[in-house]
Amino acid sequence: MLNNIFQIALNTYRESVRGKVLYSLLFFSVALVIISAVFGAVTIGDQIIIIKDFGLASLSLFAVTLAVISGASLLHKELYRKTVYNILAKPVPRWQFLVGKHLGLLFTVLLMIILMAIGLVLFIFFFEQKIDWLIFQAALFVIFELIIITAFAIFFSAIVVTPALAGLFTFSAFLAGRSVEFIPELIKIAGNGETSPILEIIYWVLPHLDKLNINNQIVYGQGATFEQLIFSFCYSIGYSATLIMIGSFFFRNRDFN
Repeated sequence: MLNNIFQIALNTYRESVRGKVLYSLLFFSVALVIISAVFGAVTIGDQIIIIKDFGLASLSLFAVTLAVISGASLLHKELYRKTVYNILAKPVPRWQFLVGKHLGLLFTVLLMIILMAIGLVLFIFFFEQKIDWLIFQAALFVIFELIIITAFAIFFSAIVVTPALAGLFTFSAFLAGRSVEFIPELIKIAGNGETSPILEIIYWVLPHLDKLNINNQIVYGQGATFEQLIFSFCYSIGYSATLIMIGSFFFRNRDFN
């Protein structure tokens, strides 16, 4: 079982790393960090804060973009090339196929985050003459967030036909997860109306990605607490595992003919 998952994950990782998307996103992320330095030089305030803010925002944005673009097309490529028939013809359950795809995509995004974090730390070192280790802590929480986003990408790829729809739904889930903190205010406004129960259900179903975003803390030199670390790790693993299990149910009953 583990060997099947590992082989699928490894093949997915190799295919994604060879893609031009990874290198183009890395190029633009470096460009954004340089632009942040320009803004920092002409903006009233702390230049380092501006650089960290723009750098961490670009790190998160480009990692999510890679996850959405690559994840949405993973299963579609297998269907287009008809390689999925060869894989599933072997004694490989479909849930193992999805788990392997998820891990392979996650490893690719993980590599990108590590490279971007190292680049940002070195860039900040040029100005501060010291290593800001908190940047790596912020990158870790971005990884927690990406565990859920990549699971969404695999989930939607398993239940919809076109990669465009899978990508759109995945990015929408990201935006909704980042904005979920505003739903309680909408519930208060709705009061005891008919929309209130619906909003409450949406609030608990959507991923609370706002809880995994600690960029503001890091920018102002405040590291994450141990409770934040444990909660974020458990939440990302639990939520992504649930998505993959639900996706496996639909994928198991999907007809490829």
